[in-house]
Amino acid sequence: EELVGSPHNIIRHDDMPAGAFQLMWDELGQGRPSCVYVLNRAKDGLDYWVFATIAPLADGYLSVRVRPTNHAMFPPVKEIYARVRAAERAYAKEGHGRREVAEHGAALLTEELAKLQYHDLHNFARAALPRELALLVVEGVRVPPRAESDNPMSAVLQAVAAIERDTDELIYQLGEYQELINGLGSWAGGVRSVIDRADRVGSLMGEVTSPDGESSVPTVSERVKERGAQAVEALRQLNSSLLAPYEAASEGRFRRPMLRLHTLMAGLFAAAVLDGQEVESADAIGDLAEAMLSDLEELVPSCQEAANLAERLEGDLRSVVSNLDRVKRPFQRWIRALQDEGAQALVEGVDAEAALSEAVAVGEQGFPETASLAELAAKARGVVVTLDEPVIRQRVATVRETLSHLGE
Repeated sequence: EELVGSPHNIIRHDDMPAGAFQLMWDELGQGRPSCVYVLNRAKDGLDYWVFATIAPLADGYLSVRVRPTNHAMFPPVKEIYARVRAAERAYAKEGHGRREVAEHGAALLTEELAKLQYHDLHNFARAALPRELALLVVEGVRVPPRAESDNPMSAVLQAVAAIERDTDELIYQLGEYQELINGLGSWAGGVRSVIDRADRVGSLMGEVTSPDGESSVPTVSERVKERGAQAVEALRQLNSSLLAPYEAASEGRFRRPMLRLHTLMAGLFAAAVLDGQEVESADAIGDLAEAMLSDLEELVPSCQEAANLAERLEGDLRSVVSNLDRVKRPFQRWIRALQDEGAQALVEGVDAEAALSEAVAVGEQGFPETASLAELAAKARGVVVTLDEPVIRQRVATVRETLSHLGE
């Protein structure tokens, strides 16, 4: 009775930074779910931490809280909160009002998150939520199984259990997709050396030539420089296009656990009703069903975009591999011609023999990085990101329809 109708801050702890709530409401104001570690206070004065996910609904918000289990991320967050809250208190003592303190704390918290490589709270949530949910699954927390019965809530439980199974495969698929992105990220770290080597190949063309006026070296040289330039441009485009698949993977990995979390909670409520532990949970399950539809609205396009980007990525990767491989053969012809005719330097101070030696090494080795890039192209071809939207929508519709008849 004391809690019903009370503002949420009835459980607010004084050590919780106002800036965290400011960032949370900023996210919700943009129509996006928000995820925050929150320190609350019970009536007896004891502290308790939760990992809270808050999702916008048509006429309000839905908050689901779980026990924090990500011990890699949670401790640093507590340290950040302590620093930010101390700064907020000092700022308040200077005479600033509550709103100013909250905005000041939000700015400080954003700076702290940036130090952890999260440029905003949403970016942080996309990392935190998948891990927290994965740890719950590892602990065996799933929609509870119950024997089917004539109780309408049994139909609700069976429907949400089916949704949980529907999204099991997506977990694996998004994991495969993330592995591809991670592989590309690792490979991209060496792109600069490939570009430098390709540029160096082009510069060799102008520094060393043949003394034979009838030589084919100039013609072959132009072909090598042209193909080298194409390869470099393809590499640069690939490097700049890697952000899109990373974003799609991150968003999909955020939206899927949000759907799974709401599905899980609906299942826990339904099972509790069947067990006689909860009596009035229909409203909560109804809110969760609405949130699941909202999750689906965001998850489906994320999955489609990820699939489209994977397909496009395969073509881009194969184009880069082809361009790099095509440089090697004419370059070898250029080297053989120079060796047969006698190389000479066109630029004073250039060691023709040393330049040719470097050219031979490039001609023999080509670009070894293409091997791993070809493997990534094959992995991209095998990536599948699918979700049977109509089936899940029908299952949610079953939940909502069943709930609507409970009072009859």
